[in-house]
Amino acid sequence: MANYHPADELLMQFAAGQLTNALGIQAACHLESCSQCQHKVRLYEQLGGDLIDISSPVDVAPDAKSKLLAALHQQQATGERASIKSAAELSLDAFYEEQLSQANQRLPKPLRRFVPEYYDNLPWKGLSKSIQSYDLPFSDEQYTARFYKIAAGKELPQHTHNGNEFTLVMSGSFADLSGDYHPGDFVLADHSTHHQPKAHDKEDCICFAVTDAPLKMTGFFGRMLNPFLR
Repeated sequence: MANYHPADELLMQFAAGQLTNALGIQAACHLESCSQCQHKVRLYEQLGGDLIDISSPVDVAPDAKSKLLAALHQQQATGERASIKSAAELSLDAFYEEQLSQANQRLPKPLRRFVPEYYDNLPWKGLSKSIQSYDLPFSDEQYTARFYKIAAGKELPQHTHNGNEFTLVMSGSFADLSGDYHPGDFVLADHSTHHQPKAHDKEDCICFAVTDAPLKMTGFFGRMLNPFLR
């Protein structure tokens, strides 16, 4: 059971569908195993529905209905052409179902469409075997999404943050001066955070990190890496 959770504001944004892919998928991974946050999200969804019910009606443009119908007709025509073209192929839903069934079932469900193998078999890259990374395919202009692997007993260089870093522990565990983090824990670090995360000795630690700015190394050797970070 997780001891560290996303902030209520982030959970509200998740419930309202306002998170980007990177943060939304990360939050969904945490929610998959956290009943406490699942309960909060259900409450926020109910609150959103209640707010819609009591909201005053808003006038819409006179041509809104005709534009909507035109868009639906166009979508229907496009769909009919696509269905004729791909009649021998699986439907989109069936394709995704097959894709999910072939994914590694040990991965959280929100990641199974995007991560081809379990953590052990991913094509990790990095400057050393102690600290490696794997770029996830749903980064965008605002957020970069990656897995980080810290080898058992090893630690990251001392660093702070130029922006926000949202971290979800996927496997193994790590510790810094602020706490001890295990699978399911969701941690936010920012420019006020100065730390040196270290993986526990028993196994490698895999973290799912979403950042809106590069890390800023602060140690003597780490500072030489700053020009290469993104």
